[in-house]
Amino acid sequence: MHHALARDILSYLQTPERLALSKSERLTRFVDFLSGNHRIIGCRKQECRKRLRRFGYILGAVCPMAERASDIEKLITTVEDICTRPFTPATLQDALGISSREHIRWTCDGKLRPIGTKMIKDRGRFSLTLYSAEDVARLLMSPEILASWRARPVACPPR
Repeated sequence: MHHALARDILSYLQTPERLALSKSERLTRFVDFLSGNHRIIGCRKQECRKRLRRFGYILGAVCPMAERASDIEKLITTVEDICTRPFTPATLQDALGISSREHIRWTCDGKLRPIGTKMIKDRGRFSLTLYSAEDVARLLMSPEILASWRARPVACPPR
């Protein structure tokens, strides 16, 4: 996925029609372009726009390839970081379009496998379960998996 992502970023930077746009329009078009081929970016468009604002000068450069190689490399690394960051339960539910009941049931059944937890200190302590971005990308690419899970519900064992 990383090679395809880097290739798509470089091909976007070489298109000349993006130059007549405003800074925010260039950023929005860039994120929309990437989300067309990489669904995980489509789930994190808001985060992409926020974290990629500092690369607006690259998106607006006439010929960004020659003199800005290290900056382009940082752009690619930032987008890859966004794509590989784990999902919290709320972002998982939004990305997959599932309910909290489905999320809990499928986690209990072992269909959604957590990769770890994150401790949060906010008026006390609580933990969030984290899910792999690769698993979410796989499920986004194959929505029939979710449909089959919905068709065959299995009850969780009592705790």
